[in-house]
Amino acid sequence: MKNKKIFWNIWSSYATYYFGKVNLSIVIPALLATYSDLTLMNVGLVSSGFFFAYAIGQFLHGQISEHFNPFNYIAIGLICSGLTNLLLGYTAGFFVLLLFGEIADGFFQSMGWSSCVRANALTQDADDRERTTTILGTSYQVGNSITWLISAFAVGTWGWAAGFWIAAIFLILRGVTLLFTKPDMVFEPAQKVKSQFKNTLSFPIISSGISLCLLNMVRYGVITWIPLYLFQSQNMTVQDMGKIGLNVCLIPIAGVLGTLVYNKIKISRDLLTSMFLFLLAISFMILPFTSGLTSTITLLVGSFFLYGPHVFLVTTIPSRFVDQKIVAASTGFIDGMGYIGTVLIGIIIPILVSLAGGNWVYVFIFWALLSLLISIFVMFTYYKTYTKKVKII
Repeated sequence: MKNKKIFWNIWSSYATYYFGKVNLSIVIPALLATYSDLTLMNVGLVSSGFFFAYAIGQFLHGQISEHFNPFNYIAIGLICSGLTNLLLGYTAGFFVLLLFGEIADGFFQSMGWSSCVRANALTQDADDRERTTTILGTSYQVGNSITWLISAFAVGTWGWAAGFWIAAIFLILRGVTLLFTKPDMVFEPAQKVKSQFKNTLSFPIISSGISLCLLNMVRYGVITWIPLYLFQSQNMTVQDMGKIGLNVCLIPIAGVLGTLVYNKIKISRDLLTSMFLFLLAISFMILPFTSGLTSTITLLVGSFFLYGPHVFLVTTIPSRFVDQKIVAASTGFIDGMGYIGTVLIGIIIPILVSLAGGNWVYVFIFWALLSLLISIFVMFTYYKTYTKKVKII
């Protein structure tokens, strides 16, 4: 890999973004235990508010960031998200303040990913590009794991507000350091906005967006709600959040291992993605019939198969359009479509749990069916792309 220093600067920047993205899932159980007037639907709406703003921001920032230095864009997003999380620590459990605070955070968080993918595509040689896109995907898996672990111990020690304040510290510091360590580069001017938008709406990009919309219902369902599932199923208290952190931080670590294995298998990424999704569906079919350690192991097996397909859709596919100068635009479109699914899952999960009388069995069945559907859709997209001879790298 050439330009290793630049790559790891991008990688570590996006890993840090996750302090302001998944800390809410650790804060939610503590909020519900601390404030009796908050309901499961309240926090579900807060989560959906964040991801709604994130989805809109992805579409917007993906197009805008094509016209700016991606490293500056990444740094500004980190700093603004950090300042927002600092303020969220003072919301004191008020639903409206939490909702609007998370909406603001979602908008700033959406400045990161499309610019990271573009920065990597522009700074890596063509021979390294596809491989580095997969490795770049491990940034949010590792960032997810570290955030859950640190946030859980912070919340368990100092209360729910610490989950926001610890995020603010990491985000602001990383944003400032990136401004001082960014490479000195000259970027080619972007194409006209109308042409850029038109080129973004190609079949592989639109179909990848639909696939990610469905996949994010699974991935962010796990990220946002599994800590609460463990909290409730094991009858834990706020002081036990550290134990939950130790359990859930293994989920993205299993995803890292799965992604690295995914990267080593020498077959078409499209076909491999479909295979991984099929195995993911099987793991969710098994999950309702497990408990205790077996349940945790099944979750980890599912995570092993979850993240490779996600990396393929949000990193590998957009990077194939570097020559058309729409890497950030296509990333923003695909990821924006993905977060429409994330918005929906924040509402769907409480409904499914309620329909099952507090049991999570319907949730796991729903995730299994989605995984099967995505596997089929990815295969269909591969077939259409191949038969129409759409150029892919």
